[in-house]
Amino acid sequence: GEAMKKILLTLTVLLMGMGCTMIAPLPIPEVDQSVLDFNSIGAGETEATFALSKIVQDIDRGAKVMAYPNSGVYEGSGTYCNMSGAAEYTYTGSKRMLGNWSTELGDVFYEDLTGLGYSIAGDPADIFNQQTAVTSSEYLIGGRLVDLKGNYCQKHHWWDGRPLNTFSGETYVKIEWSVLNTLTKNVIINKTTEGYGVQDTPIVDGVYSSFVVAFSNALQRFATDDKLRAIAVGKQISSNGENELTNSFTKISQGENTELFSLDQIKPYVVTVRIGTGHGSGVIIGTDGFVITNSHVVGGAESVQIVTSVGLEIEGKVVAVNKQSDAALIKIPMRIREPISISLDLPQVGSEIFAVGSPLKEELALTVTKGISSAVRKDSASGNVFIQGDVAISPGSSGGPLFDKSGNVIGIAVAGYGGSNNSGLNLFIPIKEVFNSLNLGLDE
Repeated sequence: GEAMKKILLTLTVLLMGMGCTMIAPLPIPEVDQSVLDFNSIGAGETEATFALSKIVQDIDRGAKVMAYPNSGVYEGSGTYCNMSGAAEYTYTGSKRMLGNWSTELGDVFYEDLTGLGYSIAGDPADIFNQQTAVTSSEYLIGGRLVDLKGNYCQKHHWWDGRPLNTFSGETYVKIEWSVLNTLTKNVIINKTTEGYGVQDTPIVDGVYSSFVVAFSNALQRFATDDKLRAIAVGKQISSNGENELTNSFTKISQGENTELFSLDQIKPYVVTVRIGTGHGSGVIIGTDGFVITNSHVVGGAESVQIVTSVGLEIEGKVVAVNKQSDAALIKIPMRIREPISISLDLPQVGSEIFAVGSPLKEELALTVTKGISSAVRKDSASGNVFIQGDVAISPGSSGGPLFDKSGNVIGIAVAGYGGSNNSGLNLFIPIKEVFNSLNLGLDE
């Protein structure tokens, strides 16, 4: 809240017109308040926890954002407004953070959404565990303030016309909200809402007060989003509707099982997937030159470089992408004589598993880490199933194969809980889920 106060105070001080300058009120878009008439989420229905990440200001430079007009500020503003100076301000500042869960905007976020039945982390009254609760929440919500318009009245004394340090006014905001699934690291909701707020009584913080009301108004409108409410009560939602590449149903040849995990046996199949200045990992499946990895590794690329364990670099074409499951299929011009062995079964909890990939940098290709299968998890929002294991993985490992103790590919690496401080809580997409999402079948 302090950042927004400073911005608005700066705009208030930098009044550019004085004396007899004629300034008209800025046109304020009409915001329909009827949509806020909706039922709160019922007690006992909430199954997911949200937290505010941050709100940032991203208003276009040159946009007219504030006016102190000569008259007609807004209905109810009264008289004796801006008598010694009328002004209009065009925004020339830079992007900056306005607040997060620990600020006044965070308090408004917590109070408003909690009041509507949402489970919100970051209780302002819990001064010792507030940050821990936020960082462990299932979904993070961020907002970008992309439009701001306000008409304000600086009250003047009725007798001698001197300006008083009190303000009233109206504020309009437009905020782009996004929701991040901290488990899958996917942005699952993008929504833009508007808000309108009025401060009728002139007070010292009147300009900021009307902004907070407008922010709250936009936030409550966001709370009506069907997807957000579905997530809150544990329902599965569809993906963001982004364009995805799909391939016709393809059979993948099964390889002969080695009966024991051996790096020498599997290293010809493990590859590094290079794109731009970054990289991920992958594994060659079948005999026709198909490579599977994560969709977040290939991004929006149509082609990538595949680097094999012997250093051979081959251009690969991205032929299928499923962003909701975070899987991608790449085709390289190579025939494989003996395909790798694949198991569609989930590993038993407590069984040994091995991850292979290129963590952190390409020079660490074919890094092998060992652990156990800790659990099988299902993400309620996407419906995705994950193998959880204490096998160490790092950035660059994404898309790399996970093997069982018999040397079968059983999954691919995707993410870890809590970033770098996950204490071995890492996630892998089961190979059966990868095949289903990419329209692949196993030819046994």
